[in-house]
Amino acid sequence: MKGYKHNTNRKPPGKLLLFPDPYPGESLYSVLCRYHVRSGNISDCCTSNQLFGYNSSLISTLLTPFHLEMAKHWFPEHYEAVQEKMLHQNTAYNLYAINAISSERDRINDVIAGRRTTESFPRWMHPRTVNPAGYLRYCPECAAEQIKLYGEPYWQVLPQVDEVEYCPRHKIRIRNSPVTLERIKFRYHPASSVLTKDELRHPRNASTQEWDALFDKEKEFFIQLACNIDWLLQNGEPYAGQETMTRIYQKISWRKGTYSWLGVNHKNLEAILCDLIYCSQLTSYLEHKNITLFANNVYSCLYSLRLCSHVLIMTALCGTPKAFYDL
Repeated sequence: MKGYKHNTNRKPPGKLLLFPDPYPGESLYSVLCRYHVRSGNISDCCTSNQLFGYNSSLISTLLTPFHLEMAKHWFPEHYEAVQEKMLHQNTAYNLYAINAISSERDRINDVIAGRRTTESFPRWMHPRTVNPAGYLRYCPECAAEQIKLYGEPYWQVLPQVDEVEYCPRHKIRIRNSPVTLERIKFRYHPASSVLTKDELRHPRNASTQEWDALFDKEKEFFIQLACNIDWLLQNGEPYAGQETMTRIYQKISWRKGTYSWLGVNHKNLEAILCDLIYCSQLTSYLEHKNITLFANNVYSCLYSLRLCSHVLIMTALCGTPKAFYDL
């Protein structure tokens, strides 16, 4: 697949004295939104020109390091290796990397380090990681704590990720904000202007989905799944690579001796989840999330599963990703 096509002849911005330090677990998009507020710019386009040298789409900055190569222009000179730090702390890269091939990981790191043109940034990273709800998402209790601690809320990476239906800290459902992802393409929507006291006091209902009954019934499982995704966001780098994951899957196959990880179908999924009391519902859920793979109940390539479906399987098989990788 081709990378993003955008203006590679842009004029780099100068140092931005008002550019904010990222908060823990804050999305790159959120950091850019807070700069927009600090800058005093009335126009979103003006802020984008200051940040990137041209008016660019922002949607991929929600979870990916798209535009992160420009960070060296945003911070004062004493900020060393800022791109590397933000890559691992303010994007979903550590999670994405666990099922990425080496050339994908190299491409992202080369773009950020300036060794390759930004046109080659892989455009498929965002759709592979983003939650399908279609809104900016948040935990009301996390946002309230952020206001107390920092004086403002911010958009975290974790609630925006696929399969994250609960806050792992507060054990409550993640909420949809009023802002759709469609609206953030060329607009800055800082959490401070969206997550108002009224919004936090009377939050919208949690995302209404076909599988809400399963999320409620198996709350503890989906809380554990959110904990595991959060752990990978922070600790996934040492486990990067589709090859590493494949080796573990093959070990499991040899031990159980009942199915092959080279291909999966409905019968395989049931065998994987057979020790769980909610096996049949989770099997149906996994097939729903990967509907194009299981539409005709034929064998499908394991590697084509959605990224967080792999984390769900790790959770079902081993409890935690660390236990999975320690096999």
